[in-house]
Amino acid sequence: MAKSNSVKANKQEAPAAKETTFRSYNRVQLAGRLVADPDLRHTPSGTAVCRMRLATNDTQAAQFHDIVAWEGLGENAAKSLGKGATAVIEGRLQTRTWAAPDGSSRRVTEIVAASISA
Repeated sequence: MAKSNSVKANKQEAPAAKETTFRSYNRVQLAGRLVADPDLRHTPSGTAVCRMRLATNDTQAAQFHDIVAWEGLGENAAKSLGKGATAVIEGRLQTRTWAAPDGSSRRVTEIVAASISA
């Protein structure tokens, strides 16, 4: 007798794709030197805001970053840091847009500081 060469079709379902959770985050860490003294100002409601520019040069050319520190962190940075000071900034990226006085649209990306170490 001849053997049957028929193969039964395997009707098993493929396993369900494993759901992976992707968690995004917005975090920045920079180490560099301040290119000017921090500029401490207050909003109309009295909240302190300190703006700084940090230079990093891990490549051939320097990169310049706008840093914003709010409230006590900004006040402390203005008191303790100056032009040329080394600093490690940790925070998040934020992009904001506004209309300039000439009617054109302006845009800036800055780091909102969560911690500053000298």
